[in-house]
Amino acid sequence: MKKALLPILIVFSLTVSCGTGEKGPGVEPADKKAVKKPSRAETGTKKTRPAAEEEAPSKRYLLVTQSRFKTNDKGKYVVPDAAVMLILKQGKGAYWDVERIEDTESNVFHKALAYGEEGILTIGGNAAMLKLWKKEQDGWKSETLWNPEFGGKHNRLRDFEMADFNKDGRMDLAIATHDQGVIAVVWRKGDKWEVEKLFEKKDTFVHEIETGDLDGDGQLEFYATPSQPNTVSGEDQGGMVMRFEYNGKKFDSSEVLSLKTRHIKEILVADVDGDKKQELYAALEAETEGSSIVKPVEIRRFDPGEGGFSASTVTTIDDRYCRFLVAGDIDGDGQKELVASAFSSGVWVIEKNGDSYSKKCINSKSGGFEHAAVMADLNEDGKLELYVADDRGGNITRYVYKNGRYESKVLHRRVIPGKAMVWNITDTAPFF
Repeated sequence: MKKALLPILIVFSLTVSCGTGEKGPGVEPADKKAVKKPSRAETGTKKTRPAAEEEAPSKRYLLVTQSRFKTNDKGKYVVPDAAVMLILKQGKGAYWDVERIEDTESNVFHKALAYGEEGILTIGGNAAMLKLWKKEQDGWKSETLWNPEFGGKHNRLRDFEMADFNKDGRMDLAIATHDQGVIAVVWRKGDKWEVEKLFEKKDTFVHEIETGDLDGDGQLEFYATPSQPNTVSGEDQGGMVMRFEYNGKKFDSSEVLSLKTRHIKEILVADVDGDKKQELYAALEAETEGSSIVKPVEIRRFDPGEGGFSASTVTTIDDRYCRFLVAGDIDGDGQKELVASAFSSGVWVIEKNGDSYSKKCINSKSGGFEHAAVMADLNEDGKLELYVADDRGGNITRYVYKNGRYESKVLHRRVIPGKAMVWNITDTAPFF
């Protein structure tokens, strides 16, 4: 039996569940003996340097969702406070301008998505709430669209994506929840929102939703990751990936893979190899014995076929977690790259070279329990930038590829590390 990692607070000062409801610390530290440092060959020999300021403010913005913490009687940041979302806009100063939305009805915003010109959709936890935020003359106002209670200890909306599943011209929502394993679709019908539960399993956390069309039939499906709750008791922790596709009347579900000893909390659907067919990528969390890693993080690729999905290993990362994968042509060579932002080993760029993959760490000091990341062309110059929430350093950093290397610039220094935690970053068109 593989034993789960016991928390040892070395890097991060946060010592509670961070509003996750999972057993053990919300931000777990790096174990320097167990996590291998990237080699020079993996990181390259050039350090990242600050990128030059753009000549004009960007036309698109970042939505950064987080939880923050108050101090306990020992002075440690352990008590979940109100949910916070930051709207980051490039201004004329050294750091980006910040607009803040707070919600005292929840203690965490897990994610935010711009819903056209109607406003910003948010999901949160404790209490679980799907809200639509609109900016009015006297500030941001919210409308609660869904406020479920699942019957377990925690009520949380954990992840969601938008897609027009029934092809009626309106964007619907696929939502993952804690802790009773509810997977639901929220249909947009006229001015109303109608919830349909597709899956439910007791004592189950669903961390991730991804949409795509892997079989190329023109019908969007979505993928979800039900798993056993995190524990530090030494028990094996299983996880799986499920597929849901709308057949015109209802959603058909099937299993992509199931593991008895490893969690899967991050998946990505993207056409990385450029063959005009999407692939499914999954980051398998490490297996550990005590404080030692037995099997490191493994990124697997899944391709659909007549007999199901075929699996292959993309790469491994000497770390315990990797909870963000994004894809795009970040270096402008015409070939998409995978970017994996791992828990304590840094930000990794993974490139496909023929039948194999290579990886390079572009910042080994960046880290975080989620280590949220997104690729976007915010200044609309036709080139992608990479934005990463470094909870270890307490900042939001932008990476751009110039002159053969990745240059970095800190856009926002949030708070003292350990006082807040970023869960997601998305970009949006200027609708407000």
